[in-house]
Amino acid sequence: MQDDAMKLAAVLALSLSTIAWAPGAAAQGARIPADAVDAFHAALRNKDTAGALSLLDRGLVVYEFGAVDPTVEAYAFRHLPFDMDLAVATRWQLESRRVGGEGNERWVLSTYRVTGKQSDGTPIDQTTLETVILRRTGELFRIVHFHRSTSDAAFQARAQGQRSQGPAR
Repeated sequence: MQDDAMKLAAVLALSLSTIAWAPGAAAQGARIPADAVDAFHAALRNKDTAGALSLLDRGLVVYEFGAVDPTVEAYAFRHLPFDMDLAVATRWQLESRRVGGEGNERWVLSTYRVTGKQSDGTPIDQTTLETVILRRTGELFRIVHFHRSTSDAAFQARAQGQRSQGPAR
């Protein structure tokens, strides 16, 4: 178990230092803001740590289900593994989306129907709201902030509890 945590820390450290903000071919992003959001969700579903991190801006701040990750490093080390596990165990069906902003700052507002089961077997069937703010750097957009919430108080409490435990691998 400790070996798994050390491996995860090594992958995250490498990703944070070289892949996520490297200029050139290693860094990912999207030319259209909604594509960056969709690519981030796909990376979570595929448990692609490097891919997910490469879509995040160095100045990332996350508000998620009542918890805050004030830096990209905090998100990567504390809550990215939880988000990946949740993405694998659930189906996120896009119900509505609005895109706006101008210049180098854009936003994407999405509503998803999320269904599946949590790791403890508890069923999930809820609407999740997501606000994503993106910044263009060069030709590509990267995520600067995302905020997710749900009106399902029981899910929010379970998510906060699981997120506070950190990546137990």
